[in-house]
Amino acid sequence: MADGTHTLGFGVTYDMVAVQTACGQLLSLTSHRGDDRIPPHKHVNDYVCMVLTGGFAEQERNRWHERRAGCYFTHQAGETHYDRFGPQGAVCLNLHFARGEPGPELSGICPTPARVAADRLAFELAARSSEELVMASLAAEIMADLRRGAAGAPDRGKWIERIIAAISDEPCRRWTLGELAGIADRHPVHVAQSFRAATGTSLGAFQRLRRVTRLSIALRYGETPLAILAGDFGYCDQSHMNAEFRAAFGISPGRYRRDVH
Repeated sequence: MADGTHTLGFGVTYDMVAVQTACGQLLSLTSHRGDDRIPPHKHVNDYVCMVLTGGFAEQERNRWHERRAGCYFTHQAGETHYDRFGPQGAVCLNLHFARGEPGPELSGICPTPARVAADRLAFELAARSSEELVMASLAAEIMADLRRGAAGAPDRGKWIERIIAAISDEPCRRWTLGELAGIADRHPVHVAQSFRAATGTSLGAFQRLRRVTRLSIALRYGETPLAILAGDFGYCDQSHMNAEFRAAFGISPGRYRRDVH
């Protein structure tokens, strides 16, 4: 274009890691490196973006917005914007609407159920899942939760949000229940039981999901030796990493890397 703005086609985003059509809906997972800058661009379709980790500053309509982990917002088709990422980069989940189909104008901080469902959906995308009903159901749950949040429905689990934020910021850390209970300012037993009741998953399972999804992105993007990745991601050793990754994805980290490169 004459003004230098790029127009991205249906469902296209920068630094796409995975994309999947789930029962007619297009979903994508993107990973952006630290300190990256994306030039001015616009999209031909509306989509809702959820920032899973990291964050970035985005200029749109001569205004800067802070897009931090846990937030969600709608990008309207045809709106020009550009992005500057922080030192941690960002991982984002995107729910696309068909070209010409208007998406809801949503923005805010994700309710707890939506954040957990988003991580599950990100995992399915990273695993190249063929379970379309699972992904479509998760996408529907997310949109319902975001709409309720936009309508002002109360979210009583603020301390759960703090725990999710802590694990999301440091998914490779070997968290203890005592440390997370300290963040929540609650008794450890109450934290463990209430987290499962509110999210449908245990603290340990949520951290494992976060860690293995981030590991899959590292395998897609880089050539860091597996033994070093094991240490970077908080595993006891490479065999521990291999076992957890195989249990989650059905293949070894090495095979996964070879298949996606």
